[in-house]
Amino acid sequence: MLRILVITVLAIHGSIHIMGFTKAFAIGRSSLLLQPISRAMGMAWLLCAALFLLSALLLILRIEKWWTLAIPAIVLSQFIIFRSWQEASYGTWANVILLLAVISAAAMWNFRKHYLEAASETMNHSLTLPAHRISEEDLLPLPSPVQRFLRKAGVVGTLRPRNMQLTFTGAIREFDGPWMPFTTVQTNSFGEPSRFFWMDAQMKGLPVKGLHAFTDGKANMLVKLLGLVPVAKANGPMLDTAETVTWFNDLCLFAPGALIDPRITWTAVDDRSAQASFTNKGITINAVLIFDHQDRIVDFISDDRYSVSERPPAKRRFSTPARDHREFNGILLVGYGEGVWHMPDGPFSYGQFTVTSVRYDVGS
Repeated sequence: MLRILVITVLAIHGSIHIMGFTKAFAIGRSSLLLQPISRAMGMAWLLCAALFLLSALLLILRIEKWWTLAIPAIVLSQFIIFRSWQEASYGTWANVILLLAVISAAAMWNFRKHYLEAASETMNHSLTLPAHRISEEDLLPLPSPVQRFLRKAGVVGTLRPRNMQLTFTGAIREFDGPWMPFTTVQTNSFGEPSRFFWMDAQMKGLPVKGLHAFTDGKANMLVKLLGLVPVAKANGPMLDTAETVTWFNDLCLFAPGALIDPRITWTAVDDRSAQASFTNKGITINAVLIFDHQDRIVDFISDDRYSVSERPPAKRRFSTPARDHREFNGILLVGYGEGVWHMPDGPFSYGQFTVTSVRYDVGS
């Protein structure tokens, strides 16, 4: 809705500036502009119109840096308005609206730029690690259900992933809030555990941008309305532990080949489940993996994840029931999953995630 409003203002405001050009060159009649306009100023009106209309076109095409054309358009427009204040002063309101939109768009672009730079550095560094092709021998130390799961997924004979890039669509909510639709691009590395989760969401029709960053054992979360106003922020030891669980959950559901890792300690539970323990930077987390009768992973359960949005934060049972398995680049993976907190009054689903793409060993 907000995007459509900005496109509309850009298009109408730009079109109005064409009148100054037609007035200067005596093309047709303009009943709104009565004072004479020089041809030099007429060309300025035309340039301003072109910049606004091109900005609208870029925004229609969802090109993030549309605002780089809108900035000079606003400056030139306001200069023109000052020159014809009596007849054109009303255009200042349009420029104020567009300036606010530009500030927001530039802030969102800059916020996302930090994510892209961090993710790119992580991916490129992970590719400096030696590649390893998974063999049957790699599976032998694992519990029987995990071995069957990895064979079913089709990882034997493939390279153990060093990084992963995921895209999702879905919806997310707080305990007392409505569902917010979102799309996301997520980057994980596995040699040195890291995770960068970028979210584009909508809150009451307004854009919300969020970044979960986890690297070197430390996690930070920042969510901004319009790219400017922080609406959620967290860091500290509890979030470090929570993101360690989330990183390991991603590995199990979306990069099963990375489970061939000596840092993971396995304990057999029964024929359809196994417990895993993982330690990173002094933080140890545990999880139970559940498999169905077709040897597909269908749930991940951990009691080590903190619900940091609660006040005060609390350690809750966390699970990710999964279904709709399908192949991504030849590997059988989960296609849909949910994030569930197990509260005293029952399970609470806070996130719904539909996987749209999975890629391994991605370089920038």
